Amino acid sequence: MKRKLWKFLSVYAVAGMVVLASCGGGETKKEDDTKTMDLSKGKTVYEVKGTCATCHQPNGEGIEGTFPPLAKSDYLLADKKRAILQTIQGSNVPIVVNGKEYPGGVMGASVSAIKLTDEEVADVVNYILNSWGNNGGMVTAEEVKKTAGI
Repeated sequence: MKRKLWKFLSVYAVAGMVVLASCGGGETKKEDDTKTMDLSKGKTVYEVKGTCATCHQPNGEGIEGTFPPLAKSDYLLADKKRAILQTIQGSNVPIVVNGKEYPGGVMGASVSAIKLTDEEVADVVNYILNSWGNNGGMVTAEEVKKTAGI
């Protein structure tokens, strides 16, 4: 009787360990990718190669009435695909950011002269989405490639 009980408990314990292992039981959840991503490459593109900081300012606050803020921007954070497209193509239409209107046409001319790789676009978009109080998630170079092909 003891042997049968021991066998039953052993099988039950092994089955329980298999279930726990398959569900990730006992493991701590990995941190969100956005908390561990390296934003330094995107910062370099923003400040140097992409010249974004010239208009949007190093602190992402822009220049009121002329260049919209990226910091805590409702417009930016509302649509990642649009953020990708505007990083690649610029924007030539007026937009409203945080309740204030900004003219179109300025970004289009400056962006068209700069050629960024898909990886650089992803880096700078991730930097912008996750700097200055923004918590906008992340994009990949593959998403950039797909979005650019639209």
